[in-house]
Parts: sequence; C-alpha cells; structure tokens
Amino acid sequence: MRKKVLAVVFILALMASSVPASAKIQPYVYTPTVPETAFAVLALYETADYARVLEGCEWLMALRTPFDSWGYKYGEEHEAKYTAMAMMALMRGERIARGRYNSTINSAAYWLIYKQNPDGSWEDYLGTSLAVLALKEFLKGNYINDKLIGFKKQVQEAISRGEGYLLSAKPENDVERIFGYLALGDGEDLEKMKVEGRLKAYRAFALAYLGKKVELDDDFNDTLSIAMALYATGNEKYRKELIEREHFGFWGTLHYRVLDLLSVSKVNGFSEMRTIACPYLQKITPGSNWEEVVLADYYLTCNRTPSLPSNLSGLLPWQVAELARVKSLLGEDYSEEVSYLLSTERDGVWRDFYNTEYVVWVFKGLNVSYNYSSSLRYLSENLTWMLETTEAKTGNPVYYNVPTYYFAYAVIVFKEFGMERELNETLKILKDRQYPNGAFPYTQGSIAGITSTAKVLWALQEADLTETEIYERGTAFLRSLLYADIPEPETNGTAVVLANATFLLIKNSTYLGNTTGRVCTNGLDGYVVIYPSKSPLAVMAREVNGFKAVARENGRSINYVYIALAGALLLVAIAVWKKR
Repeated sequence: MRKKVLAVVFILALMASSVPASAKIQPYVYTPTVPETAFAVLALYETADYARVLEGCEWLMALRTPFDSWGYKYGEEHEAKYTAMAMMALMRGERIARGRYNSTINSAAYWLIYKQNPDGSWEDYLGTSLAVLALKEFLKGNYINDKLIGFKKQVQEAISRGEGYLLSAKPENDVERIFGYLALGDGEDLEKMKVEGRLKAYRAFALAYLGKKVELDDDFNDTLSIAMALYATGNEKYRKELIEREHFGFWGTLHYRVLDLLSVSKVNGFSEMRTIACPYLQKITPGSNWEEVVLADYYLTCNRTPSLPSNLSGLLPWQVAELARVKSLLGEDYSEEVSYLLSTERDGVWRDFYNTEYVVWVFKGLNVSYNYSSSLRYLSENLTWMLETTEAKTGNPVYYNVPTYYFAYAVIVFKEFGMERELNETLKILKDRQYPNGAFPYTQGSIAGITSTAKVLWALQEADLTETEIYERGTAFLRSLLYADIPEPETNGTAVVLANATFLLIKNSTYLGNTTGRVCTNGLDGYVVIYPSKSPLAVMAREVNGFKAVARENGRSINYVYIALAGALLLVAIAVWKKR
C-alpha cells in the first residue's frame, strides 16, 4: 500500500539517493481495457489511493478516440457504455488534478448526448444505464463548462429521456437489471435481488454507490468483480488482489493468445510466461477429441491434468502418438496407443511427413522397440522431394507451403538419428525462412508467428543447437516483442529526471501543466510520469507532499484534507472544554 510521505522525509530520501535506479526489463504482455481500468479507478479512489487513480486516468486518456469517446480497448468501436465508464473514472481524477480532465469530460458528455437515440436509449439497456449514471454524476458534480451555453439543459433532457427508456424497456439479464436499478436510484429493488457469483460484486457496487452499507467477503476471479467488491467494502483483501492485477499503471487483459505464451514458456529464459498465461488456460475448454489432444500438453505445462479421448480411430497418427507421450508423463499405461500405431503404419510411413516424424520422435522418446530404417528413409526422400519439386503455378519449391513446425520436429529427429545431410538442409530451410527481425512465419512469406518462432527455438533446444545464429535471433525477437525496458526516474535532490518522459505536475489538487524530461518537485502534491511521451508503455504517479481529493458539490470545492483537519481541531477544542 502506498503511504503518504511528509515533504521533509521525501526530500531527505531524494537527497540520499544519488545513484540512478536501473531500468527493469519486464514482461509486457497485457493490454489496457476501459472497463477494468475505469472500475479500478473508482474503487481505488474510494480507498484514497490517489496515485493509482491518476495512473489509471492517464491510461484512459491514452485510450480515447479523437471524439473523446471510448471503446472496450484502443482501436475498437466507441460505445456509450465504455465512454460512460471512462467519464466516471476521469471525474474522480479531476478531483485530484483539477483542470487536467475537465475538457475531456465535457467532450465525452457531449458525445453521449449526440449519440442518444430518439427513444432515449444508447445502444442497449446496459449502455443506457451507464450513460444515465455518468451524466447524472456529471451534472450533480457541476463539471459542466460554464462557457457552453445551454449545455446543462441538454444534459438534463438527455438524462430524462434515458430514464424514460429504462422505465419502459425490459432488461435482458441481471447485469442490465443491476445497473438499471442503479441508474434509476432504485435501492429497494436492488436489495431484493438474489444473485450469485460475480453478480454479488456488481450488486454490492450498485448498493454502495447509492450510499447503502454492504457486507461482502466472497472470492472473485476477474478484475471487474474485484474492483466492484473493493468499491463496496474497502476490504484490504480486494485491494491487494486489485493491485496485484495492475500492469504499468493500467488494468486489462492479455494482449497475446494464451497458447502462444505457453509455447514461448518452453524456450529457455521465458519460463515466467507460464505464470502469466496459466491462470487464463481455465477459460479454454476442449470441444472435441482433437482439441483434447492439442490442449493436453498445455494443461501439463500448467500442472493441470488434461482430459484425454479414449477412441483412437478418429485421430490422426501424430495425435495418437501425442496421447502416448502425455500418458507416459502422467504415469499411465500407453501400450494401447503404441499398438494402434504399430498396426497402422505402412512401410514405415504414417500418412505423411509430419505424422511420420512425430510418431518417430515419440517412439524414440518412449524407447519403443521399432525398426526405424524405413521411416527414416521415407523422411529423407520426402525432404529431398520438397526441396527439388516446384509448383506448376508459382514456380516456388513445394516446401514453401509446408508449415514451419514440420521442419522444427524434423530438426530433432534428424539430429537424434545422426542424419547430418538432412539436418543441415532443414536448418538451411529454417535460416532462409527466418525474417530479419528473428521471427518465423507459419509458412514461407506469411505473417510472423509467436508459436511458430517458439516451436523452432524449442526444437533447437531439444537438438542441443542453441549455439546457432537462428536460435539467437529468434530469442532476441521474442524478448523484444514480449518484454519492455521500463526505466525508473532518476532523482537528485528535488529534481527528477527521465529522458523521453512527460511529467504532469499537481499542486493543491490542481493540474499545473507538464514538462518533458525533468521536473522540480518543490511544493508539489506529486507528479505523474508518462513514459515514453509518445505511445506510452508505463504511467507512474509519485507523491511528494501527498495527493489530495477535492470533492465537487453544487459548484463548490470541498477539500477533504482541510475538513478532516477542522474536525480534529474541533475534537481537541471539545476535549479542552470538558477538562475545564
């Protein structure tokens, strides 16, 4: 938990810190999303974690469209529900840094009014509920720019039409029902609702927003529910869970596919991707026997027991071999799979090049008693055919259309059996196919792929060929793609320096402006670092004298710090009076 630090202590600490903090190379595999970031801001504002509130708000500013509206994440179609969520978050940021977000908030409100349908709705029931909620807060908090003549009346009319729609329309599910009741201020019906799972957190959020006391101690697995539970209860358990889910100042979801990251985790130096990706694997459930086989190895990677098919006749040879390999790792009997494969081979061949090499690889790993000569001869001849045969239409070698992972497994097999010519030819194919940035495509000339690259690197590891140029270039590509070098600001006395960064200055709960590369912290509540200035990777809010929230009510600013101080003085005065 971040603690407010007295100015004197902070300055002394800065003076003592003469050695620049080193940069941290960290996994950068998440993408910020509006719902998770916005509701995290709402929750952390309630617990007075104003530094993280500003971090989230700056990410929301980076995610907005040119119209000051928002989609689910950057680049997606803007919608009323996401715009309303962002508005509500930014209104809290505005209380900490007055003047920073007000213009954007007004533009977002205008966009909502412009997008309202003739029947008073926005897109759907949930969008309407959230839009009404945001506009009500916008109006009540008096965020409206006085220079916008007639705007207040427009907002009032939009709210009235939206409420009319909510009263006449019917919500389709409990989420819509909860936020509909909230937008209409209907706490009585909210309290009557019987909900389970994540909806308990949604309902608790709505009740707390309406000022009702809420008790909640359930466990939740998603960021939205945790944020809402924290807002409703202030429970330190939820706060800790929410902060653990923060990534460089934002909250969001994986930017890359779970299976891509798990494939990468098998490459030396990338094992931490397993920790990141495994919690998401539970969201992927196999829908067929084929998918059970494909997902089995990923389940094992995450120390989970996979479900395996029992009917072998509908599977390809490589899938049957994979079943045998997985069962071996699980300590189960795999003799049925081996017998099936031995009964279906034809002159050492199982269907085609890939199926054959996969069966050979598994058999060799399981020490299956089998004469490999026919299979190895087939693989050698088939490789030669792929190299020498061209397509009639394009004139390209046949191997151009062969998936990269075919050659990855071929490297292992040819190395294992000492087939030097075939190994060198396969390595040459991979070297020619590798892009200048080190990535491997699915097939020759196609889009670079994470899994294709990871498969090649893993195969080179298995074949003890890591001291090669293609391996080094491949690992460099994955590191540059999945990691980011995030430097820490360098402090020297009251000066803070970070090249290519923008510093936002906050003093007396007011946004003073920004500087580039350097800031003097004298007298500041704190500052926000956006690094780099263009296309941010990280947002870091740092307190100096401590950020303070100023509430807005009926056009007046109320500084809660001063109220608390006045209350404390009043209690002292009463105590002195009683002693007399």
